[in-house]
Amino acid sequence: MALHVRFARWAQEHPHLSNALMMSGGIFVSLSFLTAGALDGGRSLWCAVVVALPLLFRRAAPVATAFAVGGLALFVLVVFNVATIGLCMWAVPCLMYTVAVRASRKKRRAVLLAALLGCAIFGALCYRWFFAFYGPPTLLEWALAAVMFTVVSALVVIVAFLAGDLARTRRLRREQLEDRARRLEVEREQEVRLAAQDERTRIAREMHDVVAHSLSVVIAQADGARYAAASNPEVAAQTLETISETARGSLTEMRKLLGVLRTGSETETKPVPQLGDIPELVRSVQAAGLPVQFHESGTPALSTGAQLSLYRVVQEGLTNVLKHAWQAGSVRVSIEHRRDFSWVEVVNDGAGANDPPRAPGAGHGLQGLRERVALYGGEMTAGPHVTRADVFVVQATIPSEGA
Repeated sequence: MALHVRFARWAQEHPHLSNALMMSGGIFVSLSFLTAGALDGGRSLWCAVVVALPLLFRRAAPVATAFAVGGLALFVLVVFNVATIGLCMWAVPCLMYTVAVRASRKKRRAVLLAALLGCAIFGALCYRWFFAFYGPPTLLEWALAAVMFTVVSALVVIVAFLAGDLARTRRLRREQLEDRARRLEVEREQEVRLAAQDERTRIAREMHDVVAHSLSVVIAQADGARYAAASNPEVAAQTLETISETARGSLTEMRKLLGVLRTGSETETKPVPQLGDIPELVRSVQAAGLPVQFHESGTPALSTGAQLSLYRVVQEGLTNVLKHAWQAGSVRVSIEHRRDFSWVEVVNDGAGANDPPRAPGAGHGLQGLRERVALYGGEMTAGPHVTRADVFVVQATIPSEGA
């Protein structure tokens, strides 16, 4: 690493110590020149020391230091006729730069106006320190010299102030960019967490839809096989075969679903269920011994995701019948496709609904379906029939594409 870079980093980490060292070095050089050319018995030397001492506090209190140095420089000029030009040539630009970088807007303006006023006084008093070597000046000579020294010193002050103001603006801009980068990083992390949460919710829905329906069918078939085993062993064997096929299919679907979650996996997935797969779903439930009537009319005008949502509504409705109303006398699944929307209804007569459920449930299925349907601008309701409390109805409506 370059030496100047190391020094800059050290100065940034130790601002007050580095300022004391730099100011002490500048003061030492200035006083060395005064000592070599002093013709007034050391008065210029001691005046320069008095003016220079506040510079050691430039970083800690830049505004107070600027007023102190300016006031003391004018004081020794008026009272002792000593112009500390060698010191002020570098001290004043340093002070103006520091004030412009570190002070507030109001204080910056006050220091700048005071410095320009000091430049005017410094130029006006040039007859005391400049013409002392050449004799009394004429009015024109004094006016020209006063204007020259005022303009030159004011330019030094203004340039140093503008340089500091530019550095302050760049620093604020850098801080704003860093703050914006931090905010963007926080927002990105929040988006990642939200995306992960949404993905977990989606996976939970899929797992619930796949596992709950298959297990409900397996439980229903197992109950039927248990009752048939005593009277008709052949029916029991057929039922057990159905249980085996259903369980294998559920296990295959579960493996494919989990295979999608593996990073970089080439696992092929089963096509997303659509409305055309509902008849097969109904047949699987009928095979479990549930009397299901299915009716569909019209042509669907739904997206793939919307069709999957309606499929899941039918699946969840039939699954809940298997779990909670497994002795129902009739179950009706109706699907109607119109120009503006598609509508589905699953109704069971509720027979045996007061019996204990075959399988426990956490109650997340219907809530997940409401969220699914709402994603496509639809609505879903589930509850007892308005006129018959023993009849449970699940309804969902999803607008057609372009409606």
